[in-house]
Amino acid sequence: MATKKSDFDKVLSAWDVLVIAFGAMIGWGWVVSTGDWIMEGGVLGAMLGFVIGGIMVFFVGLTYAELTSAMPQCGGEHVFSYKAMGPIGSFICTWMIVLGYVSVVCFEACALPTIVAYIYPDFLTGYMYTVAGFDIYASWLAVAILVSVFITAINIVGTKTAAILQTILTVIIGGVGILLIAASALTGTTANLEGQLFMGATTTDMVKGTLAVAVMTPFYFIGFDVIPQAAEEISVSLQKIGRILILSIVLAVLFYALIIFGVGYVMNNSEIAVAMKGVGGLVTADAMAVAFGSSIMAKVLIIGGLCGIITSWNSFLIGGSRAMYSMAESYMIPHVFAKLHDKYKTPINALLLIGLLSIIAPFFGKKMLVWVVDAGNFGCCVAYCMVAISFVILRKKAPEMARPYKVSHYKLVGVMAILMSGFMVVMYMIPGSGATLVPQEWGMVLGWSVLGVLFGFYCKAKYGSKFATHIDVAVDNEAVEEAGDLAFGQAMAAALHDVESDAPVTYVSQPLSFSFSMPVSVVFGAGKRHMAGELFRAYGTKALVVTDAATNGRDIVNEVEKSLKEAGISVSRFAHITGKSLDITADSAVDEIKKNGSDFIVAIGGNTVMEGAKLIASAAARTLGRGMMPLNFVPTTYHAGACFDASLPDGSRDNALLAKVVLVDPDCMTGMSQKDRAVSGFAALCECIRAYTAPDAQPLTDAMALYAIDILNDKLVGVCGENTDKGAWEKVVLAGVIGSMVSAETGCQVAKDLKQAVAKTSFAADEVLLAAIVPVVVDAKAGKDPFLYGKLARTMGGFTSDDCAARLCYLAKALHLDLRIADMGVHEDDIANLAEAYMGEEAAEAVREKAAAMEAAFDS
Repeated sequence: MATKKSDFDKVLSAWDVLVIAFGAMIGWGWVVSTGDWIMEGGVLGAMLGFVIGGIMVFFVGLTYAELTSAMPQCGGEHVFSYKAMGPIGSFICTWMIVLGYVSVVCFEACALPTIVAYIYPDFLTGYMYTVAGFDIYASWLAVAILVSVFITAINIVGTKTAAILQTILTVIIGGVGILLIAASALTGTTANLEGQLFMGATTTDMVKGTLAVAVMTPFYFIGFDVIPQAAEEISVSLQKIGRILILSIVLAVLFYALIIFGVGYVMNNSEIAVAMKGVGGLVTADAMAVAFGSSIMAKVLIIGGLCGIITSWNSFLIGGSRAMYSMAESYMIPHVFAKLHDKYKTPINALLLIGLLSIIAPFFGKKMLVWVVDAGNFGCCVAYCMVAISFVILRKKAPEMARPYKVSHYKLVGVMAILMSGFMVVMYMIPGSGATLVPQEWGMVLGWSVLGVLFGFYCKAKYGSKFATHIDVAVDNEAVEEAGDLAFGQAMAAALHDVESDAPVTYVSQPLSFSFSMPVSVVFGAGKRHMAGELFRAYGTKALVVTDAATNGRDIVNEVEKSLKEAGISVSRFAHITGKSLDITADSAVDEIKKNGSDFIVAIGGNTVMEGAKLIASAAARTLGRGMMPLNFVPTTYHAGACFDASLPDGSRDNALLAKVVLVDPDCMTGMSQKDRAVSGFAALCECIRAYTAPDAQPLTDAMALYAIDILNDKLVGVCGENTDKGAWEKVVLAGVIGSMVSAETGCQVAKDLKQAVAKTSFAADEVLLAAIVPVVVDAKAGKDPFLYGKLARTMGGFTSDDCAARLCYLAKALHLDLRIADMGVHEDDIANLAEAYMGEEAAEAVREKAAAMEAAFDS
């Protein structure tokens, strides 16, 4: 699949990500609406309502966390829904979320001067006109316009600049909130809670009141979804993004719940009722004044709330502009909105448009903006529901997709997220629900929808085939970490640690020092078997062709012998190699050498034939008292480690046993069965992984191994089917040969390691076992070097080191090697023992745990 390099700068740290999301969610609502929440559900009822609402959003947030880590691309919802539902679903989902973002930005432009007027009533001067009962003043407009220009300019100058502003304001909000909570705890009394823990005369009424609060709370949590919009600008690891997104939701729930408790603990029900009827009805501000015994502190709290307006404004400007950019980049809306600022790398035209709308919005008054924001909330909920559906679709449609932050029990999470977000959408439609859209708001939703349809038709006509196209951004996330499924408490602790320790991951660079020796000439290419005589004649005039019974009946042997004879080389054939009693077989071959005066050997076949040929050469040198006969190999399987190895089955080595020429003709290997192709290919992949991760690895073997791993991961499954593409087949053969070469160079040969591992067992060293052992080994080792295994994972289509074992399991399953190994007489303890022997230094207990996990992965 085609990919592109991101055009954005990665400037957002873990802390920046947290304050952008958290600042968007806490906003201004806790200042103006706490009294309404308490009067509706009571102190404990309202707190419980926020917890219930938080759980609703939490499920949606989990889907966002997984999808954002899997597809960290600007636009978030646009990318998720495109992958799952295609262009139409993506257009609807993103267009709805844009409505939500733009509506909040416009509303905040009106809310800010309104709060200024509350603090300084004399501020309103220069009456101009009235809209829907709301008076418009020149001073009111001036403040709204100036702040709109300022925030838009901050966002154009750079995302990092906007994040710095967000940090300052969020710290102020948090500080003011903590002051209220602490002062209430010190000066409040439990007597104030009497009669207002829950509202209602009956249990049914209390439940209704609590649920009434719960229904509206999700609308106060809108903001966490800004994180995926800016995913390309985040410089932390992919798993951290998911953790921080969930953390932001949990912190918002705690913040709202504690504010409710603080107000109820310092003011009784009658005092809250009186405050509700006061100027502005700002019960939270009045509670601050009571807690500190000073009216000045009420204005301090309002200033904190004022900061909340700007944090929401700032976050949704970031989110809205990125959502528009992603649609424009796919040519769903005019492509001019996909332009980035030359210097600051921010979507300048999208920011200018939303900024212009925030300047225009105050001219229509606050009442109309309330309608707009309600319509926008509806749009956000529709988008949430579509993302939740996309989450479930992609788990079925793309199970192999790397998911650095992977949600456990995805079916439960997906269903709950769909039901919860769908419930929010329905609440806007049902009359009397308390959230029903009024006709003016439905008109705005309809108008926005019509505008989207017009954009769609216009862009389809203008851009043609480019309309609704999408290109993935290539992920380059070097700062990987040890990943794994975490319990909720562990995930929260890890997320807090992510924010606290925001230093980039660094690795010590070792000085380059290595040696590379590959004293074997490799001749590669289809049809090269017909050049055997030309290639081998430098090594003698009388050839002993060594093969086995299976290969002896194939045309390959005759074609090689014909080429040798045409080069003036006489030929005798020894076709008695078997996997048993090679020593006896070698003695028989020596007799053939004496009889025919053979002076070099040509071995045609698989590894067993190559091993037999080396034994024959060694026996002839020993028996005839002469130097080692030159060896030349024509392998008939692409996993032929014996071609590049100078050792004998007893472990002894002699460099004279290295082949002079290894003639690799992919056409000689087409007789391999589908199972042999799969088993040999997976073994070659394991050889490359062992070589790449070996202590003696070096730059040249690393480059060769990664090249081969990329080919095998991409092409192997295809060549194991009924119809094999010739080009793909040749590449797989090349990758298999590379696996044998790098394993010989680094001394990490999986066949020998496997034999050593099964030495204490009663079953044979069948290479099918590699599909069970190697993922366990990789899973146990990956966390010890996340950088090394992270790069390996990305070569195999994953993202972080956590994906290595999962990608191997997926490939084994695609190759039909994921059989229940218990059917082979291998049990869970055997896997642990095999893995322990295979990896040597690892503790048996750790391996057993990983082995059990891998078995479960195969089952699923």
